[in-house]
Amino acid sequence: MHYINNFRLNQYFMSIYFIGTKLLQMFMWILNPRQVFDLSQGGPREALELYRKVPNLRILACGGDGTVGWILSALDELQMNPQPPVAVLPLGTGNDLARTLNWGGGYTDDPVSKVLCQVEDGTVVQLDRWNLQVERSAVQPEEGTQKLPLNVFNNYFSLGFDAHVTLEFHESREANPEKFNSRFRNKMFYAGAAFSDFLQRSSRDLSKHVRVVCDGTDLTPKIQELKFQCIVFLNIPRYCAGTMPWGNTGDHRDFEPQRHDDGCIEVIGFTMASLAALQVGGHGERLHQCREVVLTTFKTLPVQVDGEPCRLAPSTLRISLRNQANMLQKSKRRTSVPLLNDPHAVPERLRLRVNRIGLQEYESMQFDKERLRDISTPVGIVVVRGDCDLETCRLYIDRLQEDESTGLPRPSSAHRLSPNWSFLDSTSADRFYRIDKAQEHLHFVTEICQDEVFILDHEAPAVSQVRVPGMPDVVVEPSDTALHKAASQQHVEVCRRLLEAGASLSKTNFLVRICLCFLFVLTRGVRLGSQLDVTLSSSGKNPQGLRPGRRELGVSVSHGEPAGGGAGGARGPGDSCMNGLSD
Repeated sequence: MHYINNFRLNQYFMSIYFIGTKLLQMFMWILNPRQVFDLSQGGPREALELYRKVPNLRILACGGDGTVGWILSALDELQMNPQPPVAVLPLGTGNDLARTLNWGGGYTDDPVSKVLCQVEDGTVVQLDRWNLQVERSAVQPEEGTQKLPLNVFNNYFSLGFDAHVTLEFHESREANPEKFNSRFRNKMFYAGAAFSDFLQRSSRDLSKHVRVVCDGTDLTPKIQELKFQCIVFLNIPRYCAGTMPWGNTGDHRDFEPQRHDDGCIEVIGFTMASLAALQVGGHGERLHQCREVVLTTFKTLPVQVDGEPCRLAPSTLRISLRNQANMLQKSKRRTSVPLLNDPHAVPERLRLRVNRIGLQEYESMQFDKERLRDISTPVGIVVVRGDCDLETCRLYIDRLQEDESTGLPRPSSAHRLSPNWSFLDSTSADRFYRIDKAQEHLHFVTEICQDEVFILDHEAPAVSQVRVPGMPDVVVEPSDTALHKAASQQHVEVCRRLLEAGASLSKTNFLVRICLCFLFVLTRGVRLGSQLDVTLSSSGKNPQGLRPGRRELGVSVSHGEPAGGGAGGARGPGDSCMNGLSD
């Protein structure tokens, strides 16, 4: 298998530059350097010509959607047969094509080896590509151009409000490139430009200056009636950094579900209200699904082709199907991680402890897994199906913050999760890795953990700031380690507070340590309270990890009477703390 890895680096986009440089080095370390190409040094043609006769070639494009289009156009020019499929490692701002193909909205910190395995396991799908032909109008104004930035689009073509905002961003970036050095700043500028254009209402008369004919059907009367301020010709489901303007057609019999390989393009109209609703799950006005569009403009208007904007002079545009490109869609794969020491069976239910790690600690200690485990904060326990994916598991974890049915106290404000958190993959040998939220539906819980789920809370306070009032400094986090230590030192009040804070003793791999740590406490007749009894005593449910027929660990302690029942602490065969661990 061969990979051509591309980095379209802009010297002003320093954050992307550093990410790209780091990835470039890692790819060269894992692969043969002859398989890795920097597209800022001559473009993709040289690499494609070098490998055009190699069978089973797969291309990994590391960049934005524009980089992917660049490679696809080069493949068209070379007329490679068969055409190699292209995967995407998203480093752009919007990454709508990458989202459509399940590669996510941006690169987090997945190991390069894992990315390459995903490329190898990816499914080959088709992507429609569309021609844009411009015919000059007889009336030529002083401003505007007759040439579009691209004559082929893969994602979408639009005119009106969104194109005007994109054009403002493009012109500002050209004038002050040093101000646009991060994805977050870019999105903030987009928001500000959109608000400014909304106040100025610069696109309010769009419907008066266009004529749209789809497969012979004139849509102009409807466009003028509804006074659209933006018209989008959409090839993929995603648009404007992940929104879905076509939406779910459901029972709407006039339209088919949207696909990127059906040879049809969707035409959608937007008012200002529907554009605003788009950000919260709404959709535009569905106008048509067609195979050919004739668009006539009667004044200079802002347009954009796959995010590349310009001011187009009055002209006639024809949109028609060009060809189909081979793309790689990231596949949802089953776990290869042994689950509960049994690699062959996935249990019907999983009982998982959820641990939180703060962003500050993650960034400073991301290569020290054991240290991160020690400082992680227990959030609670969730019970999910054995085949549960991360998107569903997120709902259960969010519900922990408001679930009162467990009988446990609500978490304090310092221990509550912020809305901005992500899953961590704890199965790697060297470190934790973040999972992109947009890709959670592709991962099963058992792919990233075994009996503990670790999550990264981007707004969590530092560990030193999370303290339980009235507890000694040794107890920084309500963790099992702290609970064991407190129990072995007979700190009854500390144990009680840790249990109230959410510490758990029900993990299978801690049962032996629980017995040993509590043996001394139990023989002295210390009573730790009903919450401890509930945690350790039989509840009628099979605890996680115990095989069928195995007995649960039961503890019964009376105040002032040594555990074990016999004089001098002697135990009978049925009184041992280790009984529940026997096969």
